[in-house]
Amino acid sequence: MTPAERVVRAATRAYGETVTEVRPLDLTAAANPGERYVRLRRRRRFPAWMAPVAAAAAVIALAISLVTLRTTPSRPAPASGGVPRYYAALIPQPPQGFQNKLAVGDTFTGARLATLTPARGNSFAAVTAAADDRTFVVATQPIATVAPDNRVPPRTWYLLRIAPGSSSQVRLTRLPIPDLKGDDVLAVALSGSGREIAVGLIPNYATSPKSPVQLRVYSVTTGKLERAWSTSDQTVFGGPGRFSVESLSTTALTWVDDDRALAFPTISVASYPRKHEDITHETMRLLDMSAGGSDLITDSRVIWSTEGFSNPFTGYYSQLSCANTSIIPMLTADGKTIVCAAVKPLTPQGPVPAGGGRWTLAWLAYSTSAPTVARTVAQVTVAAPKWTAPAIDLLWADSSGGTLIGTWSIRAAIAGFIDPNSPAAYPQHWGVIADGKFRPLTTMGDLNVFIAIAW
Repeated sequence: MTPAERVVRAATRAYGETVTEVRPLDLTAAANPGERYVRLRRRRRFPAWMAPVAAAAAVIALAISLVTLRTTPSRPAPASGGVPRYYAALIPQPPQGFQNKLAVGDTFTGARLATLTPARGNSFAAVTAAADDRTFVVATQPIATVAPDNRVPPRTWYLLRIAPGSSSQVRLTRLPIPDLKGDDVLAVALSGSGREIAVGLIPNYATSPKSPVQLRVYSVTTGKLERAWSTSDQTVFGGPGRFSVESLSTTALTWVDDDRALAFPTISVASYPRKHEDITHETMRLLDMSAGGSDLITDSRVIWSTEGFSNPFTGYYSQLSCANTSIIPMLTADGKTIVCAAVKPLTPQGPVPAGGGRWTLAWLAYSTSAPTVARTVAQVTVAAPKWTAPAIDLLWADSSGGTLIGTWSIRAAIAGFIDPNSPAAYPQHWGVIADGKFRPLTTMGDLNVFIAIAW
């Protein structure tokens, strides 16, 4: 992706919110489209809007990161392809977008089951889903302040259950999972069974940012730490600088093989200024949960790798590669396919013509049995006006990688930044991707700007 597109990816994502008195919260939707307020205890937390890879440091001093989960809109066609019917999404609030609401909706009809609004000063921070399309875990935290000790505030975790057609269509219940205050959470994933949650983090990041990366597995019901691994390899999950402090990914961890293993990526970038070249190297590693050991690298194995070459000054990419986007690849639940998003400009390298440029956006799949051969699940050709750049995303994949959900859009660039608040002229294009086609989903129009989403 172009530097501008990387900004988009890293451009939004707010954290924050804490519900107190943990009485299960009943929320209704269709019958009562109005908002319910979650009563939160005011702690200080922060949301953050991610800045571009190069300029993030200056812009993100007090920003929180965006949980980059994903949305699954859909039409009648996706139903047969196994697309989950219900989603939970984080939606930023105007004017700054530092606070997130939690929206629960129907992928097929667009109906909103419920919308939760946190108390002032708090924000919903993360959302991840089990395989049953009814069970989610969400995190909340207070909006952060600029004080050093509040750069990585605590989180409060909740179980979100959906019961369509009942008097309480959405129920939120507090969980005993630790708040991880001071830890930079990089990735989170609820197991397919909904019994365990995996968390990738850098412990004590507020005081020791060079601490070893850890992967922990907690029991959802008891909050007990069940397993833990660590490594000094800072490329795991893309590293703390991949998105910015407190940035959270919900695709950088995947439960596979009926929750018997966890997949995670490593991402590194080597820069060669004299050649005007960046080389991005990505791998996908598989960790067997039944194996002993506590070293995240030693106890896992590489099942896929790729490289991408780009010019950091022009944003030009020499090939269609998954390593040329900031979208983290995903291993499917059956453990047999890696899927990712890729982009390549069709306009020759050099100044962008006055009329703009043309781009190829593609969703690729690799078999773990032939990890160097890419199959194009679908692709689109996009014309982008000058001073804009296309953005592509991979939001969800079925267990075999045959059906995906993704988005693409065009973003306006301003002084090297991408405007995350895309104007109506540049809407988010949602689609179900299968059989070589990108089939538009028209039910997600109200999510033109979203922070994270899960099914």
